[in-house]
Amino acid sequence: MASEGIVPSPPAPPETLLRRAALVLTGLPTAGDDAAEFSAAARSDPEAAYVALIDRLLESPQYAERLTRHWLDVVRYGETHGNEWNYDVPFAWRYRDYVIRAFSQDLPYDQFVREHIAGDLLPSPRWHPQQKFNESVIGTAFYRFGEVSHDSCVDFSIIGYDIIDNQLDTLTKAFQSTTVACARCHDHKLDAVSTRDYHALLGILRSSRPVQHTLDGPEANRHAMARLTDLKKEIRAELCRGWIQAVSTLDAAALNRLVDADSGQPPHSHPESPLHAWAATVHAGASTAQAGASAVPVTDRWTSSAAAHAQELARRSEFNQTRFSLVADLRDGLPDGWSADGMGLRQRTDPGDFVVSAEGDATIRMFLPSGIFTCAISDKLNGALRSPTLVRKAGRISFEVIGGHSSLARLVFNNCQFNYTHQQSLRYDDWTWVTINFQENTDSLHPYAELLTAWDNPKFPDPLGTLGKDTENQRGPWAEHMKNPRTWWGVRRVVAHDGTETPLAELTHLNRLYDGGLPQTAEDFAARYRRIATDVIQAFAEQRASDDDIHWLDWLRKAGLISDNLQASPRLAELVRQYRETEQVEIAVPTMIPGMADEGPGFPQPVLLRGEPGKPGDIVERRYLEALAPVAPDDSPVGSGRLLVAERIADSSNPLTARVMVNRLWQWVFGQGLVRTPDDFGHLGDMPNHPELLDHLASRFVADGWSTKRLVRALVLSRAFRSSGSPTTAARERDPQNLLLSYYPVRRAEAEVIRDSLLAVSGRLDPTLYGPSIHPYREQADPDKRLFTGPLDGDGRRSLYIKFQLMEAPHFLRAFNLPDAKVTQGRRDVSNAPAQSLAMLNDPFVLAMAEFWAGRLVADGCSDVSDRVSGMYQSALGRPASDSERVRLVGAIDSFAAEQGVSPAGLMASQSVWREAAHALFNFQEFIFIP
Repeated sequence: MASEGIVPSPPAPPETLLRRAALVLTGLPTAGDDAAEFSAAARSDPEAAYVALIDRLLESPQYAERLTRHWLDVVRYGETHGNEWNYDVPFAWRYRDYVIRAFSQDLPYDQFVREHIAGDLLPSPRWHPQQKFNESVIGTAFYRFGEVSHDSCVDFSIIGYDIIDNQLDTLTKAFQSTTVACARCHDHKLDAVSTRDYHALLGILRSSRPVQHTLDGPEANRHAMARLTDLKKEIRAELCRGWIQAVSTLDAAALNRLVDADSGQPPHSHPESPLHAWAATVHAGASTAQAGASAVPVTDRWTSSAAAHAQELARRSEFNQTRFSLVADLRDGLPDGWSADGMGLRQRTDPGDFVVSAEGDATIRMFLPSGIFTCAISDKLNGALRSPTLVRKAGRISFEVIGGHSSLARLVFNNCQFNYTHQQSLRYDDWTWVTINFQENTDSLHPYAELLTAWDNPKFPDPLGTLGKDTENQRGPWAEHMKNPRTWWGVRRVVAHDGTETPLAELTHLNRLYDGGLPQTAEDFAARYRRIATDVIQAFAEQRASDDDIHWLDWLRKAGLISDNLQASPRLAELVRQYRETEQVEIAVPTMIPGMADEGPGFPQPVLLRGEPGKPGDIVERRYLEALAPVAPDDSPVGSGRLLVAERIADSSNPLTARVMVNRLWQWVFGQGLVRTPDDFGHLGDMPNHPELLDHLASRFVADGWSTKRLVRALVLSRAFRSSGSPTTAARERDPQNLLLSYYPVRRAEAEVIRDSLLAVSGRLDPTLYGPSIHPYREQADPDKRLFTGPLDGDGRRSLYIKFQLMEAPHFLRAFNLPDAKVTQGRRDVSNAPAQSLAMLNDPFVLAMAEFWAGRLVADGCSDVSDRVSGMYQSALGRPASDSERVRLVGAIDSFAAEQGVSPAGLMASQSVWREAAHALFNFQEFIFIP
């Protein structure tokens, strides 16, 4: 300034400084009491008063909300994926709340970076001190925002690459302000980024999988689950006492009655049914005798039945062994390379377990053989099971499963979240084989298998109805569908095959009918049934039941030979009542967040010629950008390599990381960065106006422990921030862009500040922090596009808490340059368009806030028009009205009253008149500007 002959503008007056600081640091105007307190303090000791003001604002939760809204632009935060069906990003709002907490706690920025890039891989993650969930992993949600297509990633492999390209672009712009994505097809034309650099990073992100993380720690539901486990033991014992007595009288007559009772397609006609052997051995002979023919002896019929059983056993075994190859046997636990996540999978389910019915007169919903289940304790708990990368062995892959309520089995190709051709909804209470086609030439897409509850299912709810029975029921808001949180699955095996058939059920549970010698009479054979029934019940009671035992228990119950009716005993009814009540009240649903995960080793990426997936070239190993972090001998990436990238970017020696964030903070405080292209520090970006200052502040930022709050404090305590917004004549002539910061750059406020100011001044603002987003107001919902309508005033919540959907942004905010959230936009467009004036004049939200403010004004007890006008000026603009301004607004109010036929006596109580006055103040240019 000295060399240009410019002197700084004088300090801004206290009321201007107060409004500026409040809007910049909190995005809200100051309340009248705060203004009066500051003005009084500033008269006696202006420096101390200002420092105290800044410290108070920085410690307010509204400061963290304000910085969070800035940061959300950087990571292209949105709560839906756009593109035709506009799928939700489930629980995206938890990321927003995570960022608020991070800025409120002044989380060191280098840790903030690590959590975003590899929060799921940190050896010592942060945990929320009260709610006991994993904080660090939430940062990885930023990968999952942005536009996502829904077509087949096998037919259109470019989709998967486009999604990861957007993730890579956001990662490198947000933390390094480097346009690495420009090197997708060729070496960067201007910056030191090669196409090999691009594909090295691409390999890291392709080696990571998009998942829904379960945030809950080991303490979540621990006591309730332990209580339910204990109750199950008591329920089991009480059931078995009655069952042993019930089967003790099982005889030939009872078995014959079961066969006689069958009609239509009788269960005993199926070889898997234990009654099949009885029907063939005893009942068939009785029927022959009744018809007048001589009955074949039981021994002969049993021998024939045993031979037929052995033949069928061999046939099925041969069929299964020759036509199917085992991908995974999940009956013995989790195979190598498979991963499981979710509260429903934190306890191993032993064979012979059972599920307690959540309602009705039956105690048992189902018996559980060996396998992996999410529902053993409660079907309110979630579960996700994932395979390692699969090698295609055949044209189909089949899962032996049960499941319900939008659980899903699928194959994932190229890490695509959505597709319609390689998945099946699970709606089966009985064991079923579901088959998914496994297309050829997909190994390069690194396919893997998933089983997901609705909590973990990115396609829930599905507008096409492919995940549910009723298409229309899939078109409502996510939260409406999840009011019933009961979702579950179980799996035993996964096989590969080419034919359309699925594996046949094994018959080993029937072997014991043919063991132990030749029965001489029907009663001998009935005694064998009785002994088997007693043995399996005893095994169940002792928690050692085998899969064969479970077959028998299931048959005994369905045949009515044992009963699990609650009325069997008062003790049983009471135990089940306690179980249901505990499960309903004390089991909390999972805390979920979208994110990224490493599941298995990573893999290198071929350089795609001209960026085309169908043209792989040389293989490049995973690493960070060579120009910023030359490869070291110990740089072999573990897993995907994201943790390595996180450490390289968060390293204090990285020349960009601190400078990029310092520049963003400077921009958020002064409206323009020291580098005016905050997302591009490359040759196409602007040079820094003051490189020495940027270097100094970056060094200071790191030395201060990467504290954003300390740096912001330093900036707002500076002379530059405290200067008047009016330039001197010399400054206007010699530094028209204010590059020398001789005066504070006055600017229009962002969309959210304008809306939040309307809420605050009117008195409608609800200061509640955190929580699910509110659907924006729109005149008409469009369920096909998941565009649902919310309250006009957003329930009074700040704009930060209004749900932002890629398909259609909130109308009022959109008028004031709200970004579209498809790409990083660290600097918003600023326009001055007629639509903005029209919004302030006619938007129903603005009119509603004027009405609300007017209601508060007429109830304030004020009896003087001039006094009320003065108070309105102070509330709306943070300063007292001048004499001329007061006279003009009083005159306008008189005109409003005359037009509406309001008498002078009724003026102070006329809400319609004061609504017009409030609306007029809202339309002052000063109202939407940061002074």
